Amino acid sequence: MARMNSRLPAWAWAWAFWLAWPWAGPSLSVGAAEARQPLGDADLRFWLRNMVIDHAYTDDEVAMATGMSVAEVRNATERLGLTPNATPSPTPASPVVKVLPYPGGRHPRLGFLEGAVRPQRDTKLSVFTPWDPKGYVVVDLPEAVWSSLGLTYLAHTHIPTLWDREGKTLPPVEWSHRADGSWQMLRSLPNGLQLGARAMAATNHVALRWWVRNGTSNVVGNLHAQVCVLLGRAHGFTAQSATNKLLDPPFSAASDASGTRWVITAWDALERTWHNPPVPCIHSDPRLGDCPPGETREARGWVWFHEGAGVTNEIARLRREFLARPAPEPDHLLPIPDKLVVLTFDDSVRSLHQNVRPLLKEAGFNATFFITEGFTFPTNKADYMTWQQVAELHRDGFEVGNHTRSHMGVAADSLGRLQGEVAHIAGRCIEQGIPRPVSFAYPGNAIHPGALPILSAQGIRFARRGAQPEFAYETGRGVAYDPAHDHPLLIPTTGDARPTWTLEELKAAVGPAREGQVAVLQFHGVPDREHPWVNTPLDRFRGYVSWLKANGYRCIALRDLARYINPSDAPSDAWRVIHRRVATPAAHAPKHP
Repeated sequence: MARMNSRLPAWAWAWAFWLAWPWAGPSLSVGAAEARQPLGDADLRFWLRNMVIDHAYTDDEVAMATGMSVAEVRNATERLGLTPNATPSPTPASPVVKVLPYPGGRHPRLGFLEGAVRPQRDTKLSVFTPWDPKGYVVVDLPEAVWSSLGLTYLAHTHIPTLWDREGKTLPPVEWSHRADGSWQMLRSLPNGLQLGARAMAATNHVALRWWVRNGTSNVVGNLHAQVCVLLGRAHGFTAQSATNKLLDPPFSAASDASGTRWVITAWDALERTWHNPPVPCIHSDPRLGDCPPGETREARGWVWFHEGAGVTNEIARLRREFLARPAPEPDHLLPIPDKLVVLTFDDSVRSLHQNVRPLLKEAGFNATFFITEGFTFPTNKADYMTWQQVAELHRDGFEVGNHTRSHMGVAADSLGRLQGEVAHIAGRCIEQGIPRPVSFAYPGNAIHPGALPILSAQGIRFARRGAQPEFAYETGRGVAYDPAHDHPLLIPTTGDARPTWTLEELKAAVGPAREGQVAVLQFHGVPDREHPWVNTPLDRFRGYVSWLKANGYRCIALRDLARYINPSDAPSDAWRVIHRRVATPAAHAPKHP
């Protein structure tokens, strides 16, 4: 979008731009097309608490946001005990502000609705005011992204993005609550660009980050965004006026009717500051500039709340205490490419060294081999590797992972032995000159919440589970790993190879490896004589490798995910995404590409 004429206020420029656009404008309502049905009771409880209690939605507004009928809304709130007088979502110790995902259904603007038709909730967070627990501002992070490619993202229907012009629809995304208390949103665009945003509540303010990772093969230039702070839902800030706004770059501020309460925002680095009275909103918009292939560019921002006179002095303090701090280095992570596949092989089977190893080396693929001394490993060297062969896998550059000493299933009655089982394999690796494993596979694919802190204490950074409970073990089907929502110690299997597997089933398993998701394949012996129910015939496996190579798939070890994600950045609720998938398994089943 062209820069606005500096002689015009920003809101007038935006209005003129909209009027000049040659389109027939859809309905201005927040319609059922944007509704999102909660998935299962855990998800329903979260969103009903968010809407009914925290945001004080009416039944009609909840119905608009969820796609449920008003009768269904009333039945659900009564069944779950979520009346408007119920306890709100936990608020951090005062004066830390409360931040929640904005639930949609209610338009976040008071006016200029024609400039934000069908607003998505994907990018929006509610930041509740410290002086009034029912008042909040809505931060759209980001509302829009521009680059040298054109309008690259827009969080509502207003003008066509480059994806609209190509006939591509972006799937919805949700905010993920992280273990450190922050909220994170990740979106992968069809061309390999990845957009990220994060919000961390603090004393009387929220700290914001916006970044872009360039997974394309070209420099993406002139990256900048609009980050809108919508004021109309904060009590006292409904004035659709310019007289209560203040611009002092990089600060943009607005006062309530009394002039003693202020909402202030700023970004570093800055594109521009402006405000739009009809909305009403304030902007301090970030700029990232040019981003070369494989690199990340990041900006930091804030929304502050201030009570009292002397906002000029407060802005001077914020400039001194926030902007003067050195900006932290962005995470040096690569964008997750499409066609990224993690190859894993369980149970120390001898054929993995004899047959799989040379095929992977020839193809240039990496993989993780999960080692156990269970079954007949100590005595049956016709079917199981020696430790010297395991060490040779390591010297070839493959990852050696931990599968417990005895192939012990992880369950409530075995948790007490898990630490020793993992430590034994770690010690055996060290004896052979193999680094202490940082990857783990759950034996028999059994999982338990109590395992996560034990594995973490043993230095495990990534752990692969099976496809359960989303899919029955017998199906061999699973779900793609979604780093935005899956816990790194509960990485799901996307495809679990069986003797009857065909190339078409492999294609279905790796098909979801796109738009920020990763396919994780689980194999056993190739062949596996002692466990024929998970056997993979050698000729068939050779065909899998050949097809993956010919079709441009990048096959890595589990530990290699650390190039793309930070394993210490985990969701606060490790099981929420699992519960959501269990509620709608058909929506998550791998499909043919």
